[in-house]
Amino acid sequence: MNRIFTPRSGARGIHAVLNQLVVLALVCAGTFSANALAQNGIDAVLVMDSSGSMANTDPRRLRVPAARIFMSLLREQDRIGLISFSDNGYPVLHLTAPGADNNARILAAADKVSSKGAYTNLHAALAKGVEMLDKQGRMDHERMLVLMSDGKMDVGNTDDERALTQKLQGELLESVRQKGIKVYTIAFTEASDVELLQEVAKRTDALFKLARTDEDLHEVFSAVFESAKNPDMLPIEGNRFVVDESIEEVTIVASKEREDVRIYLQAPDESKMGAEDAGDGMKWFVSQSFDMITVSKPQPGTWKLLSTDGRNRAYIVTNMALSHNPLKHQVKIQEDMVLEAWLEENGKLLDKEAVLTNTRFEMEITDPGGATARFELFDKGENGDKAPANGVYTNTLSYVNPGAYQLSIIARGETFERQKTLHFAVEGPAPELTATAEPEPVAEPGMQAPAEPEPETAPEAEPEPEAVPEPETETIAVEQPDAKKSPGLGMALGIFAGINLLLGGGGFGTWWFLKKRKKPQPAAEDTEDEA
Repeated sequence: MNRIFTPRSGARGIHAVLNQLVVLALVCAGTFSANALAQNGIDAVLVMDSSGSMANTDPRRLRVPAARIFMSLLREQDRIGLISFSDNGYPVLHLTAPGADNNARILAAADKVSSKGAYTNLHAALAKGVEMLDKQGRMDHERMLVLMSDGKMDVGNTDDERALTQKLQGELLESVRQKGIKVYTIAFTEASDVELLQEVAKRTDALFKLARTDEDLHEVFSAVFESAKNPDMLPIEGNRFVVDESIEEVTIVASKEREDVRIYLQAPDESKMGAEDAGDGMKWFVSQSFDMITVSKPQPGTWKLLSTDGRNRAYIVTNMALSHNPLKHQVKIQEDMVLEAWLEENGKLLDKEAVLTNTRFEMEITDPGGATARFELFDKGENGDKAPANGVYTNTLSYVNPGAYQLSIIARGETFERQKTLHFAVEGPAPELTATAEPEPVAEPGMQAPAEPEPETAPEAEPEPEAVPEPETETIAVEQPDAKKSPGLGMALGIFAGINLLLGGGGFGTWWFLKKRKKPQPAAEDTEDEA
């Protein structure tokens, strides 16, 4: 059984105590790549609220460039669609694959979503998204919807609203679940129907996110992309990241505090590049709260981001990838779960001793408040590891607090670094509403009726007019248990009471539960063009 431990200093990135301590759970499901269908491609439909209240909750329409992040990060094997909804759902873009012929139309689609609708019909929005996937989706693709709204079900009649909500929760949601469609949901305010949006995400094994401010939207869309596509990433620390020779392309999403801030990229040869230098080998998209930069065939070596506030991501295309066992997006308190991670080269398990001897695997856990903790993974045939020295690195954890969490798995070798970022929610007995806009990591050691929609050409035989072109607590270090018998309840309670007394009484309320024999290593389709 798990043991309760007193605080111990020295774990990298952990040096304070506020009110909660984070843990996480992952499903142990063998050494298979996560999101296998997503590797073949995804069919994703963005379902965006265009009700009039969006003019207040997203006055700068930042949902548009945020959605463009998601669209721009998709690969040619993926397809993207877009539906605008108010009183009904209005297809703006049918499922379309990225590529030279389609990129302009895909990116323009988000610009066509207005804030002029009179109502918020969540049932019609979800039904229209399912209809698009049913008609146009591919069975070998992972199918998903991203439903975003700032309000509750509103069709102008209380009885109709109640009936539509029941239909959504009943037959519609059950049909979605049986079809294997994941519905990621985004609430723009606490005034949204948070409970309904949480239920939709939970029952389809997807994520719910609450964007506390409009500036959080690109963080939310990045999290959805990471959950859907499970991309390989590079760790960014101190605004630096290391590119190795196996990397064919890198895409950086760099945050900025203000619209007037200019971001620059410094290459290993110390040359400095900005948006004005974009060309054949580099694309640069500038928005109010972030820049997105894609560099083809980047120079190997250390790159640096300049003039950014630090909430950055670097996605890569490479033939040496980091993989892990599958993650459930919804997990329960006190589950005892195993995390497995390994490297793949050209799609095969990399077990070369010369490479792995000098490679360190670790996980960085971030709680809803932004506090972080790091722990190492081992390949010693213990604590859930199926066999020693087989190239699969493991650690076993459980958790005690509800909320939304982020986990980064990091592999560091002598000449390369890789990262996967995972997102999940921990369900408590009676969880409180938690804003799930992605937290900034803690530094280590620290009423108009809707206009008639304008049609867009669908891929089916019947013709439609083409759309006009336009994305904790100060945390506590803990020991990991040895193989000895767990202490009795009295001892555990005594330790717990003593610590509470020492820290001045309650308020932090939770402890790490770890099942490990080692100590944690020091770690730091019609258009709603509403005029």
